[in-house]
Amino acid sequence: MPPLAMFPFIFVALSILTTAASTHPHPLDPLSPVELTAVRAAVLASPLVPARPLTFHYVGLDEPDKPDVLSYAEAHPSSSSSSRAALPRRAFVIARAGGQSHELRVDITDATAPSVLSHAFHHGAGFPMLTLDQQFAAVALPPRHAPFVESVRRRGVDMDDVLCAVFPVGWFGDAGRSDSEEKVFQRRVVKLLCFVAGTTANFYARPLEGLTLVVDLDRMAIVEYRDRVLYPVPKAEGTDYRAGKAGAPYAGPAATPGVVV
Repeated sequence: MPPLAMFPFIFVALSILTTAASTHPHPLDPLSPVELTAVRAAVLASPLVPARPLTFHYVGLDEPDKPDVLSYAEAHPSSSSSSRAALPRRAFVIARAGGQSHELRVDITDATAPSVLSHAFHHGAGFPMLTLDQQFAAVALPPRHAPFVESVRRRGVDMDDVLCAVFPVGWFGDAGRSDSEEKVFQRRVVKLLCFVAGTTANFYARPLEGLTLVVDLDRMAIVEYRDRVLYPVPKAEGTDYRAGKAGAPYAGPAATPGVVV
């Protein structure tokens, strides 16, 4: 279908969404842009989370109980959602601030006057998902870290060709830890792996081996760095997989015809 032919369908879809947002939403409808804005304002204004900076890691519908949804659907099965009594609209939020993970529930039944209904700290396994802003900030740290710059120089690599990627370190459980170990494991840290791009797009084939960089995302600082061993960096020749760069596919010797019995 030509791109221009898609415009009527897109316009109709947007019209439907706009109309739905202007009436009472279905209890299971996702949050609208207006509701998302209201959630953000309520959380930032709440005295329950005074620490800054505050990062939103998840904002979604706090779904009502199933019996309430069934009662809503059965009340007036032939009427539109705009004529029914609306169920309370609530959002569930996971945020990170002050080195702690926060879970909040926000009432947005009236998006012009949102309010935080509950707040709790998350204790236990796992941390909130990584945001793109945090990943970009983390990978910008190595070029400003003097020991890393020296390690790159020792390997004969141009710093402009180096790029790094963020990888979570995982979760290893709570059992059998001392208090000091528990404090370490409560940190939200990631490991950076660095590579050399240069003239190839396949930078994963050219790792900077022997380097360990650990970043504390709450402090946004490198908290551990080790240059354990000096390995040569693989050459770029023959690593590019893009069409026109990789050459003809490998044909190999002709296979001997098989015999089916």
